[in-house]
Amino acid sequence: MEIQQSAIIQQGAKDPPFLRNVGLLLTYHCQATCAHCILHAGPDRREEISLEDARAWIRQVAMYRDRYVYVLSLTGGEPFSNQKLLRAVMESAVESGLYVSAVTNGFWATTREKAKRLLQSLPKVCFLSVSTDLYHQKFVPFENIQNTVWAAQECGIPFYISVVTDSLSDPDYLQVRAEVLKLTGLENIRTGITFPVGRAALMKSDLRYDLSDAPAPEVCLAASSPCIFPDGRVYGCIGPLFELREEQPLFLGNARQNSLADIFDRSETNIILHALRLWGPARLLSLAREAGLAEHLPEKFVSSSVCFACHSMLSVPAVRQWLRELEQDPEFQRKVAYGRLYHLNETGMLEFGNY
Repeated sequence: MEIQQSAIIQQGAKDPPFLRNVGLLLTYHCQATCAHCILHAGPDRREEISLEDARAWIRQVAMYRDRYVYVLSLTGGEPFSNQKLLRAVMESAVESGLYVSAVTNGFWATTREKAKRLLQSLPKVCFLSVSTDLYHQKFVPFENIQNTVWAAQECGIPFYISVVTDSLSDPDYLQVRAEVLKLTGLENIRTGITFPVGRAALMKSDLRYDLSDAPAPEVCLAASSPCIFPDGRVYGCIGPLFELREEQPLFLGNARQNSLADIFDRSETNIILHALRLWGPARLLSLAREAGLAEHLPEKFVSSSVCFACHSMLSVPAVRQWLRELEQDPEFQRKVAYGRLYHLNETGMLEFGNY
């Protein structure tokens, strides 16, 4: 599965500007059945976006606020599974004036020459996110990653390599990381923590987490880039919260029921989403304890996993009800609105809200 399992752990990482990048999930199909996949992606999954829907939504994304969105990020599953669909979607995005990035496990890069020919044949790929770790390497040899990176460099395509692990101190992870460092610099490596949702829930007892008394202090970087799913659902998080469907505040709407312009406009004043971008789940968890909800919160947290902290909070009905009440608090609304202006230089909440 080519969705980040956790917020990126990266020295010096910065929160990307809100809504400048929008994700589009093309397919649930994948050549691999990785044990950590939160989507249950695999060879038997055939659900994918229709080209008609993709083109319609791409037009709406490109037209939003006079080309406010810069990048369309194609994800899955494995977007390269259906190269005809991938190419058609890319062409539509480029024609609409969008830059295109894509994620991949590199299954198609069986030789350097094949990898280079494929990348050269695709219209204006501006960025690649390449996934490899112990989970992926059971299905896709590391040699394919070497070929993918070589081809990207030959084609002048920027990239990073995404590695997922249970623990940052795990010897197997450190070995994979060492191999990746032979291909590229540390600045091009992104590490996520395995999250026990979807297929990964089946191996929960086997995960070798590092635990902490406190939640991860980092902000959520993923919440800056909403993602559109094949059935039209739009989430502010391209991680494990999609499992909660419409029952949590990062469900932004459905493109089959409302225009993406309306959905994106409403997302500008989504208090909880922007609080996560500003302060991360740790701040909200602290406020929840102060509000008397400690019995609903975990005593231990997975170290370095923003996703664990966020999911442990938003998956509890009592906490979600409290968050709905917090969203209506005028003082908290102002803190989030002016926090976005001061810390992120974003005026969207002040423009779309009445704070």
